[in-house]
Amino acid sequence: MATRLLSTLTVYPDIEFQGINQGPLQLVLLTICFSGKLPMQVIKRNMPVQISVSFGEEYVSFTSPVVEVVSMDLCSSSGESTHPDGTVSDANSPAHQDVSDDIQILFLPLRHFDNSDWNTWATLSKNIESWLVDIGSETQLWMWGHNTFWLAFIVAYPLFPRGSWPKWDSHIPLEGSFIEQWLEQSGDHTMIEQEQDSIRVDIWDKFCKHAALFFPHSLVVSD
Repeated sequence: MATRLLSTLTVYPDIEFQGINQGPLQLVLLTICFSGKLPMQVIKRNMPVQISVSFGEEYVSFTSPVVEVVSMDLCSSSGESTHPDGTVSDANSPAHQDVSDDIQILFLPLRHFDNSDWNTWATLSKNIESWLVDIGSETQLWMWGHNTFWLAFIVAYPLFPRGSWPKWDSHIPLEGSFIEQWLEQSGDHTMIEQEQDSIRVDIWDKFCKHAALFFPHSLVVSD
């Protein structure tokens, strides 16, 4: 599963000196609160959160971190959360309210969709693009739809960023785990040309799984 680094924090543990020449690092208690709301389709699953601890190589031979996890409800009582930059946001404020329930996913279900037809994918990517521009980037659905757009776009134009492809709306950034990984491997131009069919099949599988996060219904319909 692809992961994305969202926040980093540097701490400086105190040292409990025991004599002149040595002393262990003091225990550090770190709490992590999560802003935003998860859709029901995600809540029903166990969502992994990776936490890593690192320090300089010069200390590796002397000490190693031991991480213990205890679930605690520290954020819900006040409805406020503190962000890494020190700002505090109110989960009950209008800017934090989830309006995704009021937004229709206009490009789903897929009607008479042939996932082997590149033109069908091109039309789908254009429909997702228009929908994204309309809903704006302040909603939960934005990141989901943003990744959905890039999945469809790459199937339609598998030689991207080479070859011929249309411009997309500038409000849609060239960001996200899928598209960033795609750009990293795009240097092997010959491989991509030879494996376009397998790429389409692989991305179709990813598209179905990704779509199900916010659209847990039949993805393709014939009427």
